[in-house]
Amino acid sequence: MTRTCSALFFLCLSVLPVFKNYLPAQDPIPVIRYYQEESGVFSPLYNGKIPPEYRMIHDGTYFLQSEDYFTGTVVYNGKRYVDIQLNLNAHLDELYIKIPQYNSNTILLKANVESFTLDSMAFRHILRDKWPQAPATGYYRVLFSGEKITVLKKTKKLMNSATPDTDMTVTHVFNESTSYYIVRDGKFYPVNRKASVLRVLRDKRKELSRHIRDQKLGFSKEERDASLASCAVRYEQEAL
Repeated sequence: MTRTCSALFFLCLSVLPVFKNYLPAQDPIPVIRYYQEESGVFSPLYNGKIPPEYRMIHDGTYFLQSEDYFTGTVVYNGKRYVDIQLNLNAHLDELYIKIPQYNSNTILLKANVESFTLDSMAFRHILRDKWPQAPATGYYRVLFSGEKITVLKKTKKLMNSATPDTDMTVTHVFNESTSYYIVRDGKFYPVNRKASVLRVLRDKRKELSRHIRDQKLGFSKEERDASLASCAVRYEQEAL
């Protein structure tokens, strides 16, 4: 059994020895059908691959924030699923879903994921066929979405080799890299500071400059998410 086998097949095989002794001989139930009945409406979500194992000793996490799963929603193959447990592998840009019945998880098939939420954080799957100007395909966090502009954040976890001290055993380190974009008329404009925001939204430069000053908005790493969203809200108000 290789790691590329589907989680569905793996789970079916794992439960077969357990359930075969309890199924009536006169009315046998196929294992896959039993699994689908137990999974209910969520069974279409559980047919992805088994997540890879990170066996090396590492510092930091390859997940977006931590190994703890979020309660969220996902629009998957045109259907919306709610109250499910999700987490984002920001190293491989893969969305994981926990399978509570079997204390396991699987990777959601990326081609079927349209959007999802992790608690209060909203994400969108950006594809080149819909967004030809996008810098790359993948999952982007939506900091703001309006009629005129959208603000997106792309977080990547980069795995680098560590140079441990003599008494350390860490071999790899996950470092976070973030990029921000204002999407306007289908074009992605990279932004990170006040100057780049005012350059992209120069038609409301005066109003935004006043807003940044009055609200004392900063663009440090800790403040950038909220400040970019605040500028976008103000721009939409001025553009009406």
